Amino acid sequence: MKIKPKNERQEHSNSFEEEREKLHRAVLTSVSHDLKTPLSCIIGSLEIYERTKEKLTLEKKNILINTALQEAYRLDSFVTNILDMAKLESGALKIKKELCVMDLLLEDCLILLGRRLQECDVSIKAIPATFPVTTDPLLLMRAICIVMDNAARYASLHPVINVEYEKVGDQVLIRVQDNGPGIPKEKMEEIFSKYARFAIQDHKHSGTGLGLPICREIMRLLGGTVTVANLAGGNGTIFTLAFAA
Repeated sequence: MKIKPKNERQEHSNSFEEEREKLHRAVLTSVSHDLKTPLSCIIGSLEIYERTKEKLTLEKKNILINTALQEAYRLDSFVTNILDMAKLESGALKIKKELCVMDLLLEDCLILLGRRLQECDVSIKAIPATFPVTTDPLLLMRAICIVMDNAARYASLHPVINVEYEKVGDQVLIRVQDNGPGIPKEKMEEIFSKYARFAIQDHKHSGTGLGLPICREIMRLLGGTVTVANLAGGNGTIFTLAFAA
C-alpha cells in the first residue's frame, strides 16, 4: 500500500478545511438574507394587521394574512432544504423501498405543493399508462416536488407545467417541462451545485438555492439521475428524473 507523504496529506487536509469554511460562510450569508427576508415580511404584515384591523376592509385583511402565509410557506421551504442538505451530507437519509403506483405518487406531489401551483396550469400524463414502481416513495416525491416547484418559480407569467412519465426497459423516466425562459448553457451544471448557488444573489427568486442540489443527491441515493435541457426556440426547460424500477 502506497502511503502519501506527510506534507501531501497536510495539503489535502488544509484543502478540505478551506472548502468546509467556504461552505460555512456561504451558508451563514444565505441564511442571514434568505431566511430573514420572509420572516421580516411575516412580522410586518401581521403587525400592520394587528394595529389597523379595526379600520381595514375585509379585502385588505385577506391580502395581509395571505402575504404572511405565503412568506411562512417560503420560510418553511428554506428551512426544510437546509435540514435536508445536512441529512444528505451526514448520511442520515436511509433508503426505504416499497411498491407504489406512479399516478398516486404524483397526485400526492400536487397535494404537497398546494399553494405553490395555484397559479399554474398543470398536466400529468402517463406513457402509455400508469404503472407500479419499487422505490422510496418519500424521497422520490421530494425530488419531484423540488423540480415542479422550480418549474413554477421560473415559468412565465402564465405558468404551464407538463409532467410525463414512462417506463423504458428497466428505467422510469419522469419529465417536468415548464414554459419559462430556459437556462443559459453555461449554467446547466452550475444549478446543481450548492457552492455555486450560494454565490448567486437572485432577489427575484430568492432562496437558499439548495433545491436542485438536494434533488441530485436524492436521485443518486435512488440509483438514478436528474438532467436538464432547454426546449427548442427558448420556450421552456425540461428536467428528467431517471431511476431503475
